[in-house]
Order: sequence, then C-alpha cells, then structure tokens
Amino acid sequence: MEKVTEKAIDVDWVEAKAELERDDDAFSDTKEVRVTLVGRGRKIRENRARLIKLYCNWRARSPGELIEEAKRVGVKDTELKLKEFYDWLRTDYLIPEKGGKRKGERGLAPRSAGRIIEDIRVFYKENEISIGNLHLPTPRKLKENFRKFLSAQDVKRMIAVCERLRDRTIILCAFQGGLGMKELITLNYGDVAEGLEKGEVPLTLHLMREKEGIEYYTFLGEDAIDSLSCYIKLRKKGSRYLDPEDIKRDSPLFISESNRRRKERVRAYESGINRAMQAVALKAGLISEEEKGRTINTAGIHALRASFSTLLRDQGVPPDYVEEMLGHKLPYDSAYMRATVNRLKEAYMKAYPALSIKQVFEKPPQKEEIDERIKAYLARVGITNNNGRVYKCPSCSSNLDQNWNVCPHCGSDIGVKKCPSCNSSIAASWKFCPYCKQNLNNQKYIHDWIPRGDT
Repeated sequence: MEKVTEKAIDVDWVEAKAELERDDDAFSDTKEVRVTLVGRGRKIRENRARLIKLYCNWRARSPGELIEEAKRVGVKDTELKLKEFYDWLRTDYLIPEKGGKRKGERGLAPRSAGRIIEDIRVFYKENEISIGNLHLPTPRKLKENFRKFLSAQDVKRMIAVCERLRDRTIILCAFQGGLGMKELITLNYGDVAEGLEKGEVPLTLHLMREKEGIEYYTFLGEDAIDSLSCYIKLRKKGSRYLDPEDIKRDSPLFISESNRRRKERVRAYESGINRAMQAVALKAGLISEEEKGRTINTAGIHALRASFSTLLRDQGVPPDYVEEMLGHKLPYDSAYMRATVNRLKEAYMKAYPALSIKQVFEKPPQKEEIDERIKAYLARVGITNNNGRVYKCPSCSSNLDQNWNVCPHCGSDIGVKKCPSCNSSIAASWKFCPYCKQNLNNQKYIHDWIPRGDT
C-alpha cells in the first residue's frame, strides 16, 4: 500500500513540476509560498521564491506536500532534511551562469549556503512550523583577508607611486601617527595649525576617539609633517585642479578631490579614501588584482595603524603607552597611572627611526655583481665594451683598463669570439660553448678558429 502511495506522489509531483517550470509566477502564487512573500520587496520576493523552489526540486515535493510532511513527521526529522540539503549545497550544487568566475563549479560557500537555509526556515515558520537553530558550521575568515604588516620600506613604496599629495599625506599620518579612518576624516586644520606654525617635531595631536569616547594624545613624525605642510601650502596657493582656498581653523584637514566635489571643499569620504588606498597598494605591488576586489583592503588605513602599533612595541615602547597613542581604553588600574605627554613624546622619538621612511636604506648591488652582469650581457650579445671599466684576466688575474681581446700580460684570449661549431658569440676564455656544448678547453686550438683581422 505504501509503495502505491509513493508512486502516486511521484506521478503527482512530476505533473506539478512540469506546470511550475512553465510558469514561475504560479509557484509564487501557491498558498504556502505566498505567505512568505507578503510585504517584501521585489528582489526579496524573487530570490526567496527561487530558493524555496530549489528546495522543492531537491526534495521532489510541492510546497504543500513539504508542509504536510513536516506536520506528520515532526520538527526533528525536518531539521535533518535541511542539514542534508545544506551538505548538498556545499558539495554538489552546480554554480549557474551568473556565478561569475566560479560558474560551472560545484559547491557553494558556507555563507551562501547558510543564507539559503535561512530562507527555507522562514518558509516553514510562516507556515506555522518553527525550525530551531541548525548549528551549521560557522565559516571562518579567509587568511587572505588578514591585514598585512607594513614596514617603512613598504610605506616608502606606497609613497613613491602616489599621484596625489593628499593621499601621500594620509598614508604618512596613518603610519606615523596610528590614526584610524574616523580620526583622519574628522581632523580639522585647527588640530595641527599651532604645531605647524611653531615647527614642532614631533607634532602633538590632542584628539577625541569617538569609538572609545576618550581623549588621547598621539604624534606625527617629520615625514608626515613635511608632507602635511606641502599639502596645506598647495591648498592655500591653489593648483591646476584646485582653486586657492582660505583655510580656517574649522576647515577639514583632508578634503574630497573627486571631480564633483572639488569646488565644494567638503570633507573627504571614507569610500573615496579606501578606493585611493586600494589603487596605491595595487600599484605598489602590496596586493594582487584578486585582493583588490575584496571587501577588506589588507594594505589599507587600518593595516597602517596596526603596523604603527607593532613597530612601537618592537622598539620597546611600553604597551600602556602604545594603547594611549592608539586611543584605546586603558585597563582600570592603568587609568590611574597614565603617562604624561612628555613621556609619550620621549617614547615616540626613541621608536621613530623604525617609522621614518628617510631612514630606509636600499643596499646597492656589489660592484662585482654589476661587473658580472655586464660581462654576461656582453658575452650573450657579442658587443665589445670600451667604456674604460676595469676587468680582470681570467687566466693571470691581472687588472685590465678595457675589454681587451687578448690579455697584454699573459697573451690569453679573453675577448668575444665566435664558436667554430655553431657560430654563436661567446667569450674566448670559456672552456666550452654553452649553446652547442663544443669543447674549447685547450687554448692553443682557439687561435686556429679566430678569424683573421679580429685581433
């Protein structure tokens, strides 16, 4: 009897499925689905109906049959079916054409599969069947989203590719002052005016961190001060894109430089700064093209602020001092022993060499390495170099004042010649040809194939 019933259900389902495929609106108008769409926006209605239909197809049941089944078997068995559906979404679901780079692949990301399960739970809930928490695996953040540590060398690379003076100044203020996005946006000219006029180094900033609701002190190093001074002068004097500005103490320190907002002198936007930081990080080679599309910029403002904290700790600055300069709320005991501004400044100046981009020394290649590169290139292309550089004879090690064909001290052939076998350009001092592997070990045979007039 049960087999007959199951066959009857399958036949009914096939007929219902054919009808639903002909008209998606008919599916949305079914009583069980319609109650889940009431009062929702158009996009939500379309997506929810599509996902409920996906579950119906997977279960081979109509919406009404799913509700009747849930009432008959109970909530626990229904939850088990949802967990099986979740596993299928994670492993076997075929990504459709609209899936972007992953189209044609199988298996959804944990968050995407979880959102589908949530819509199915709403479907059951609106039909008076309460599905509890399924305790699905919680997706962990990708390691690629973790913020990078940025050294002074990395920041110097970012500065080198910056096209705007404003962006260069923002990077240095975030790196050398530990300023977050909110602090950078809300800064006014009055916060730095007195320090700039006095030529104060480091420049003391007395700020209010809105997130923690406390006042704190931090500092700007010489590099940030120089860039900030140039940026202020540029705004006062004007440029090709900016008209001269009468900067007042309540004027925003950083203004928007978008084409639509230039003349309005409005405060810089977080989204605009983020886009600029992503472009700079990509151009400096700190992030890849794939990472640029991520929500979190791993080499952005917060990464600069975190690197400021790390470098101060590495230089031996007490943790309480670092927390104070970051504007973090101190523990209860430490709040009664807060450091004075002078002590904070002393600690900052001791650690400043690690933050300064002027201290970065790029080690040049060794002279021997450069000479070897030149010799290798000359041997490869067959060009004689008479630029006066000093070379050594590979046979007697005597210094030569030019690229001789024959050593004037021992008579060895040391110039660029042609291989007798493959006619490739090679150094006459080589023991074999790297192109055809011809043995050139015996020096007396070299004279036999040197073309006349070459020496």
